[in-house]
Amino acid sequence: MTGKGSPGERRPAVQQNPEVQTNSTVLTNSTMLVHVLDVMNIPFTIMVKPWEQSEYEFRRNRGITAETTRLAVSEIEGFLHEVDRRFSPFKPESLVSQARRGDWSALLDDGDFQEIYAKSALAKTLTHGAFDAFHQGPYDPTGLVKGWAIDKATTRFLSPLVITGNDEAHGTTGDEFQKSPVEAVALNGGGDIRVAVSQHSDHIWNIGIENPEDTGRIIARSSIHNGAVATSGFSKRGRHITYTANGEVLRQLTVISDNLEDADMWATAGIASGLDSWTHMARDHGLDAIAVRENGEILQFTDGTEISRRHTANPDTRPPEEPSC
Repeated sequence: MTGKGSPGERRPAVQQNPEVQTNSTVLTNSTMLVHVLDVMNIPFTIMVKPWEQSEYEFRRNRGITAETTRLAVSEIEGFLHEVDRRFSPFKPESLVSQARRGDWSALLDDGDFQEIYAKSALAKTLTHGAFDAFHQGPYDPTGLVKGWAIDKATTRFLSPLVITGNDEAHGTTGDEFQKSPVEAVALNGGGDIRVAVSQHSDHIWNIGIENPEDTGRIIARSSIHNGAVATSGFSKRGRHITYTANGEVLRQLTVISDNLEDADMWATAGIASGLDSWTHMARDHGLDAIAVRENGEILQFTDGTEISRRHTANPDTRPPEEPSC
């Protein structure tokens, strides 16, 4: 794949809270439920925000919320392991490995394999070859699978937590929707983040963008209600992305989109193709992004238009519990 190689290139988004341990659940001081899973050699962090409640309501709903979240996390863990089993190019019996050996039967009888193959082909077309599942010869959709899996897991297992009790869906009235104790959810896979918020909430997820020179600090924040943020660059795994064009290489690129598949695709394509090609792609597709040049200059794009330039000097310290890319 022109772009990312094997999974695991970025650190977990939530690593500031010392209570959070792998495969454990804690209720943070801000009542945020946090689970951390280790799948595909990637830390997946799941954050669930209950509604703000009175002390009595909090104590009454705490157990229900924790159990509901635990069940969703269990489903997510099983789903991610299944994705790894079927799509890892490193597992000899995966569908991808079979295809690499010349057995493409999954294109005929496996819907998910068909979907990912089609999306990989479309990504290559949209990015003018910067995102290519065949760039090293054998088929390798790794750079797309993680975003696809996070989107699927969020839609299937986390989003239902914030729409339970929805007025239109369940015929309820008034404030009955608040019987669902979950206000907002987030799923972070190695730095790529998908978030969702109840339609009755104005909660905003503030996502910190890491400084590639010092990942303990952030250079910008993206504030989103529902959507996704993906970052590609060289700060975590060196120059693992194949550069495909002449011209200036971007050091880091963060893309904000409605879904993680698209955000991850464009972030990878921008790193692979360089600043000039990225600027054209951003304009043609109306992309929102934050790019870091080799000289440390930060470019911000809104709807494909560059709206600001500044330097990484004096970056902010990352606030506690703030998800980051």
